[in-house]
Amino acid sequence: MLAISKPVEQLKLKDLAKARSFIYLPEEGLQGENIPSHILWENVKAENIQIAFRPPLKFKEIFNVESYDIQDNNIIVKKVELEGYVGLSFESSKITDLEKFASVKYLMRLSNGEVVKEEKKIRLFRPQLHVNVKTKEIAIDPKTGFIKGRMGIKNIGRGTLIMNISGAEGSPTQLETPPEHLEFAEKFNSDLFEEMSKLSEEFPNFQSVYNEMFEWEKKNPLELSEEERDEFLEYVNRVANVLAGDKDLLLRFIEAYAKALARNAELIEAVGKFIRVYESFVSKDILLINPFDEVVLTEEKNEMMLKIKQTDRVYDKYDDITLPKIELVSPKPARVPIYKLFDWG
Repeated sequence: MLAISKPVEQLKLKDLAKARSFIYLPEEGLQGENIPSHILWENVKAENIQIAFRPPLKFKEIFNVESYDIQDNNIIVKKVELEGYVGLSFESSKITDLEKFASVKYLMRLSNGEVVKEEKKIRLFRPQLHVNVKTKEIAIDPKTGFIKGRMGIKNIGRGTLIMNISGAEGSPTQLETPPEHLEFAEKFNSDLFEEMSKLSEEFPNFQSVYNEMFEWEKKNPLELSEEERDEFLEYVNRVANVLAGDKDLLLRFIEAYAKALARNAELIEAVGKFIRVYESFVSKDILLINPFDEVVLTEEKNEMMLKIKQTDRVYDKYDDITLPKIELVSPKPARVPIYKLFDWG
């Protein structure tokens, strides 16, 4: 029995010592966002690692590397800090294609003579808004709520599109936020910042991000410059890191939101009903950030020009869309939520 078990035991040890490696690149990602990648290996040393990539990917950062060179779109790792891991971060540019495959080639020479060669592909996608104005006139029945001649609106790409609809400059008819919804937003923000102020006094590590909250609260995310967009994303990451690093702070942060909501319970029900109706109409891959705004019709015929500002979840830059002039017809004065003038998706 001993003569048989010894070779078996040696075989198992040999198998355990066999070099193993793993290369990661996500299968898909939003154009404009950072793309992570990493290489793992064990039971062996890496003598040389090469990574080759092509646009729309751009090199951003490399981790756990002591020495490396970049030649055009090729990264050559000469020496790692700790054996067994190399982390990478790529940037991806927004391009005209709604979807495009990009590849990354990995070549790793190991100390045992093995060569690991692998190519990974990632599908880069982006949203794109398509608006179809079928008619120059939209008829509204205030009594039944029926609307004839809606404009078609659809995200023909992939990924969530964040948008705001407003009256274009010079439009005879503009949009208004209902007073009760404006009151809720102002009251909720006031109560929330009061709770956040207490939080910053209780947790000194929260003070720095709390100070920035006031500045970002004043800005429209759809109107950020490229520099401001990068600063905002860095701010969001800082908030996430601060909260993740302190469990007690995270719990109190959640509690602050709960308290602000509780103080405004009387308005939440009315707003919630509107949101449920809105969600049943609007496409799931479009986020309209001003759904409460209404078209105020005072005449039998009201001319309006609408402007759409848009971005995506990494706040990349998209062109504004100004729609052709339309005529809103109603037999009597009416207020119509802006989302009802569109057929979504």
